Order: sequence, then structure tokens, then C-alpha cells
Amino acid sequence: MQFDEVIPDHFNIISRTPLPHVLIEQALMQLGGGGVEGTTFKRNALLSAGWRHASVVSYGKHPVEASAAFNKVRAVLAASQDPVAIMDQLEKA
Repeated sequence: MQFDEVIPDHFNIISRTPLPHVLIEQALMQLGGGGVEGTTFKRNALLSAGWRHASVVSYGKHPVEASAAFNKVRAVLAASQDPVAIMDQLEKA
């Protein structure tokens, strides 16, 4: 899966077109099985990629850290859509 680069400014923009981080979140949730499992997979993937804040903390509060985490996930998703391989790659990075 290919996604555009996530930049810190994306977290403070309102757009009709989904921004890359929103598309990445949606992809992670689908790969994780949807529903609660998908949400858990998304959260764990972002944690493994470097996002160290609780789920109630908005990405806009720490946009540089959020964009770095999303870009790590973005790179892994470009190579694999297998949930196990994704988590393995994120934990190694």
C-alpha cells in the first residue's frame, strides 16, 4: 500500500480529502480485522512505531512525534499487508 508522506501540519488541517494519516489509520484498522480488534491493532502498530501517548491524546498535540510514527508505519505498509509481518517490522525499527 502506498501513502503520501505525513507531515506535522497535517494534524492541524481540516480537509474534505482524507489526509495520509487518516488513510493509514483506516488501513491498519482493516488489516487488524475491523472493530475492536482493528482498533487495537492500529493502536499497537502506532505504539511500536514510536507514538508514546494515550489514545485520548490528539496527534495535533505532538505533531512531530505523530508524523514520525505514521511515516514508519507508512514505510512498513509499502512492503507488507500481513499484520504479523507489520508488527515484526515495526518492533525491529
